[in-house]
Amino acid sequence: MDTSLLEFIDQVDSTNTYLMEQIASGRRLPQLHTVVGRQQTAGRGMRGNSWVSRQGDSVTCSLLLRSDMLQGREQFAVSEQEAAKCTLMAAVAIVRAMRKFGPEVVIKWPNDIYWGDRKLAGILIEHSLTGQRVDYSVVGIGMNVNDESFPPELPFAISLRMITGHSLLPMEILIRLHDQIAPLLPDFLLGHYADVHRTFMRQLYRPEGFHLFTDVQGQFRAQIKDVSPEGRLVLQREDGWERAYAFKEVRFDAE
Repeated sequence: MDTSLLEFIDQVDSTNTYLMEQIASGRRLPQLHTVVGRQQTAGRGMRGNSWVSRQGDSVTCSLLLRSDMLQGREQFAVSEQEAAKCTLMAAVAIVRAMRKFGPEVVIKWPNDIYWGDRKLAGILIEHSLTGQRVDYSVVGIGMNVNDESFPPELPFAISLRMITGHSLLPMEILIRLHDQIAPLLPDFLLGHYADVHRTFMRQLYRPEGFHLFTDVQGQFRAQIKDVSPEGRLVLQREDGWERAYAFKEVRFDAE
């Protein structure tokens, strides 16, 4: 990994916000430039959720994906599909980087990384647009590394330290992440998603069998059939009926 791609900040409200502001100000940054916040005070998750980290406990970083690195091809149009593909690529890279800690590391749709039934990391993708075209994307990643405990409102959170029984070096985690995401980048920019999608599906949380879910109509049992190109979770109920759900239209229930 080229460590010149890393930019460390002692304290930052949100690494995603900081990185997007730097680019908007005219600062020219390379592909996969990564802002690392040693302490993040106002981190953001999907749909307004928050991610607050303490210094030394978490890896909070944002990676730059520059679509203008494409040659001879128009920058991609913003769509649910492009946002979903960014999340897919990031999730696969994180799981590959974390697999040394056991096969329990999986992707919980739509944007979380779990160890067993507990949350280890989260992903937030944001785009900068010119009209209907994406200039660049920012992949925000928050990962629990050295936390020894979590507050009561986060009963399902877990850290690598809690899994392994010892503290880890955040730099090691960052290097692992970059080493996994860099090989996926060419196919992402060229629109070759089939192999990554297959890997994503194999690494899903609750990939087989029927499990409990809840939507606006109540609780039901279903199995995961697919994740659509738009990022929707396709569930098949026990009677064979299928439906594709967007984020927050359905939830996984404890079993």
